[in-house]
Amino acid sequence: MDIRNKVMSALRWSAAARFLGQAVSWGITILVIRLLSPGDYGLMAMAMVLVSFLVLLNTLGLDAVLVQDTDLDEQATRQIFGVVIVVNVLFFALLFFGAGTVATIYDDPALKPIVQVLSFQFLLLIFETLPQSRLEREMKFAGRSVVDFATLVIGSITTLVLAWTGFGVWALIWGTLATNATRMIGLNLITRSLVWPSFAWRGLRRHVAFGGFVTMDRGLWFLFSESDKFIGGKILGNQALGYYAVASQLASLPIHKISGLLNSVAFPAFSHAHAHTSADTVRGYLLKATRILGIAAFPVFFGISSTAEPIIACLLGEKWLPAAPLLQLLALVMPFRLLSNIFPPLLWGVGSPATSASNFLIAAILLPVAFYVGTRWGIIGLAYAWLCMYPLVFFITAFRTCARVGVGVIEYLRQMARPVAAGMIMYASVYFVQHAVFGSVGDWVYLLQLVSVGAISYGVAMLLIDRDGMRETLQLIRS
Repeated sequence: MDIRNKVMSALRWSAAARFLGQAVSWGITILVIRLLSPGDYGLMAMAMVLVSFLVLLNTLGLDAVLVQDTDLDEQATRQIFGVVIVVNVLFFALLFFGAGTVATIYDDPALKPIVQVLSFQFLLLIFETLPQSRLEREMKFAGRSVVDFATLVIGSITTLVLAWTGFGVWALIWGTLATNATRMIGLNLITRSLVWPSFAWRGLRRHVAFGGFVTMDRGLWFLFSESDKFIGGKILGNQALGYYAVASQLASLPIHKISGLLNSVAFPAFSHAHAHTSADTVRGYLLKATRILGIAAFPVFFGISSTAEPIIACLLGEKWLPAAPLLQLLALVMPFRLLSNIFPPLLWGVGSPATSASNFLIAAILLPVAFYVGTRWGIIGLAYAWLCMYPLVFFITAFRTCARVGVGVIEYLRQMARPVAAGMIMYASVYFVQHAVFGSVGDWVYLLQLVSVGAISYGVAMLLIDRDGMRETLQLIRS
C-alpha cells in the first residue's frame, strides 16, 4: 500500500471512530457542565495544570523515537521502556507526595486529595507507550480506532453518572482515571507490544537527543497554551477560573478532537513521506492540509464566536452566561491554533524537532506575559490576551516552519485567505440578522435560525470565491 492509501485508510478509521465517539462525548460533556458548578471546573483546572504538564513529559519524547525510527531494534525498545517506567514512577511519587505544595500555591486545601488521586494515572501511562507507538508507526488504525471509541464512551459515561449522583468535581477526576484505564487496557489487547524492560541505557544517546527536543517542544507548548489557567487561577480564584475554563473547553472542543486525529496520522505520514518520497510530497501535504482545515475551521469557530451567548444560554443554562463573552473572544483564535497544530508533526517528521521547539519557545515567552498583563482587567483580560498576541505568534511560527520545508509564507497564507474572507462574510451576516430573527437568546429556535444564516452565507460565499476548495474538501469527507 503506497503512502497516500495508507494516509487515507488511517484517516478513514480514525475519523470514523472519533466522530462516532464525539457524538456521545460532546453531548455528555454539555450535560456534565450543566450539572457541575464553576467552582468545580475551577478546581479541576488548577489541579490539571501540573498534572497535564507532566503527562506531556512522561516519555521524555522517546515515544516519538519509536514512531520516527523504523529501524529501531528490540534492545533499544527495551531500554526506552525502562526509561518510561522510571520517569512515570517518579512523576507519580512527585505528585502524590507533593500535592500539599500544589494546594499551598493556590491557597486551596481541597486541591491536595484531588492531585493525589490524579497522580495514579502515571502508573497506567507506563503501559500505553509501546502499543500506541507501534500502531502509529505501522499506521494500523482499525483496532486503535475501536479503542478510541470505547475510551471516549466509557470515560464520558463514568463522568456523567458520577456528576448526576452528586460527586461534584470528583466526577471529573474519576472520569479522567477511567479514560486512562480504558485506553491502556484496550491498546494492550489489540497489539502485543510490551517487552521486558532494560535499565542499562548505554547507546541511547542519539535517541535521547531527539527525544529531548520533542520533550522541550511539548513543555514549551504547555507553557504558552496552559499558563493562562495557572496565572488566572493564582490571581483571580477558582470561581472566575471556572467560567474561563468552561469557555475555553467549549471553544477548543473541536481542536482537541481534530488535533488527536491530526497527531496520530500526521506525524507518521510526514515521517514516511520524508523517508520514502520527495520534498515536493511533504510540501504538498502541508499546503493541502492547511487548505482543507481552513475551509472547515473558520466557519465552525467564527460561527461559535458569533453565536456565543445563545450557545451558552441554550446548552449550559443561565448560570453560565458570564462565560459567553469569553467564548466569543476565544473562538476567534481557535482556527489559527488548529492550523498551527500541523507544524510539530511536520517538523518532527522531517527530522527538525529543534525548529518546532524554538517555535514554542517564542510563544512561551510572549503569551504568558500577555496573560499576566491581561489579568489586570479580570478574567476577560485573559481572553483578550489570546486575541491580541496569538495572531502574531502564529505568523512568526508559520514563517519559520514554511522556510524549513521550502514553502513560501505567502503561498502558505494564501491557502487560508478565501476561507477567512468567507468566514468574515458569515460573521457579518449573523451579526446583522440577530435582531430580526424570531425568539430570544435562550431559545433553541433563535439559535438554529442564526446557525442556518451562518451556514448558508458561508456556503454561498465559498461557492463564489473558492468553488474548487469546497469541492476538494467535500471529496475528502466523502472518501
